[in-house]
Amino acid sequence: MSDDQDQEHGERQPADLPQADGPLVDVALPDGQHLFAVVKSRRQEPDGSWWYDLQIHLPSQGSELGRLLVLPAAVDFRAPAALCEPIDGQPYDQVPTERPGVTPAWKVEEKVYFGPERGPARIVHRGDCHATRDLTRPATTEQARIVLDRDDAAPCPMCRPDRPLRRAA
Repeated sequence: MSDDQDQEHGERQPADLPQADGPLVDVALPDGQHLFAVVKSRRQEPDGSWWYDLQIHLPSQGSELGRLLVLPAAVDFRAPAALCEPIDGQPYDQVPTERPGVTPAWKVEEKVYFGPERGPARIVHRGDCHATRDLTRPATTEQARIVLDRDDAAPCPMCRPDRPLRRAA
């Protein structure tokens, strides 16, 4: 952050940062506001620019046994790297990175279901698998293993990434 931002927002210490399932960045919004977002992946576009796939959680309404609840709702968005300020101490070395013409080792697909049919929320694929249909992000080997261990995830039945991922663990 710039010195002006440090004075305006106060210097955030690592203990002050929200808990997240990945490294955080400080994102500058078009109206001048700032927010913390989790970096899910980064990609270099063919024109050479870098963009981050980011996620925030906003409050959403839910209910249980007739009682209203406030639940987190994940919101995915993409921002240019120029608007994303790194935060000291965040582990950016584990962020999956895509470059034009380079195939990632693994991909995680987040399924979108319409209608009553349901299945796994996430499907892990080998990087060169073409059986993906929904939102897909590159993943490191460790991230792919973590996703495969989740109850709401499954390996792709076509490319079977679970075989090498579980064998090499």
